Amino acid sequence: MTVRRLLVLGQSGQLATALARLADPSIWDVARINRTIADFSDPRQALSALRQQPDFDVAINAVACNDVDGAETDEREAQAVNGETPGLLAEYCAATGRPFLHVSTDFVFPGRAGGGYVETDAPQPPNAYGRSKLAGEHGVLDAGKQHAVFRTAWVYSADHRNFVTAMLGLVGKHERVRVVADQIGNPTFADDLALALLEAARLLDLREAKGGLYHLAGTGQTSRAALAERIFELAAPLLGNCPAVEPITSDAWPAPAARPTDASLRSDRFARTFSHQMPDWETSLPSVVTAWCRNALSARAKP
Repeated sequence: MTVRRLLVLGQSGQLATALARLADPSIWDVARINRTIADFSDPRQALSALRQQPDFDVAINAVACNDVDGAETDEREAQAVNGETPGLLAEYCAATGRPFLHVSTDFVFPGRAGGGYVETDAPQPPNAYGRSKLAGEHGVLDAGKQHAVFRTAWVYSADHRNFVTAMLGLVGKHERVRVVADQIGNPTFADDLALALLEAARLLDLREAKGGLYHLAGTGQTSRAALAERIFELAAPLLGNCPAVEPITSDAWPAPAARPTDASLRSDRFARTFSHQMPDWETSLPSVVTAWCRNALSARAKP
């Protein structure tokens, strides 16, 4: 089997880290472009950095401006990183015959009762972040037929800042925490997402699958409050008493950017196209919570 060269755009984020760690060396030789090499808020500079890379066969863009509230006051940076740069890089990859895989978000949807968005549902971003990500989707998909966009949601891992680790960080500091209960979504383990994207990259590179728009998130859905309760249930045997969760409405926790209510994604099209089923979020969560807790206990034990 010929080893292919995979270019990952991103370095320290949880998805980029998982992609580099989990890529099978018998299939992929991984190279990365990070923010010290390219300023992704400057589309032309990012394009110049891409052109200077050694030959690669396929690229995965794991770079994003994820400051949802910050985008409300500085939408220009979000539009540059999330909206303009992906399309420009995708055009270069199309011109040189390389698939370009881009990661987007459930925040392109406003949310609705019942959830279960599919790819043919019309997006309607509720905030500036969602608008910037939707612009990036259009740029990538317009650039080449072999390119693909993957909408995901609520990504978490044991060693980065995210909802799961934020909740775990509250253990021992609070007896009770207030968590919104009217935001519904798909918790997605970064490793599960990375493995699925690597398989998609392989098949797209071999021209054995079609590009286009896909939803790619953990199977099953839950609320933020219910997720927090499950996190504490899993952590309690290792860390001891965990906070009680007080469910609240989004109105009781105001933020600059509106959040989707029920923006759950259905990943059926991805499973059919790539023969790869995303694990249920409840299956993936325990190992992440356990890893974080063990790391925390180890750090406490050090003199």
